Amino acid sequence: MNHREDFHKVYERGAKRVGRLLVVYLLPAGDFARSVVASRKVGGAVKRNRAKRLLREAYRNGPLADPANVPGVRARFFPESGGPEGTPAGDGGLWIVLVARHRILTAGAQDVLNELQELLAD
Repeated sequence: MNHREDFHKVYERGAKRVGRLLVVYLLPAGDFARSVVASRKVGGAVKRNRAKRLLREAYRNGPLADPANVPGVRARFFPESGGPEGTPAGDGGLWIVLVARHRILTAGAQDVLNELQELLAD
């Protein structure tokens, strides 16, 4: 997932959960892919890099880092037929996009991890 069209597909067809620090987009796919995004709304280059480091750290320590948890997450977000209409159910893969919000700059790594876990538990 490194093309603009892939991101648009995730944003348009995927499940979206909005938190205070980050936004999570999930889309069932045939493979696994993860991206972290911090727009210029977050701040300058240094602030965006810090935000992306926090998101990567939360992903590494969160529930999605273990492939055994992915089927449960998929079932919670896409209970019917494995995915939204027009999306292949795939072989249990998942495309994940984590988007930083401006407030992430005032949070610590544990705060970001806790929010990611809360958003995925819904």
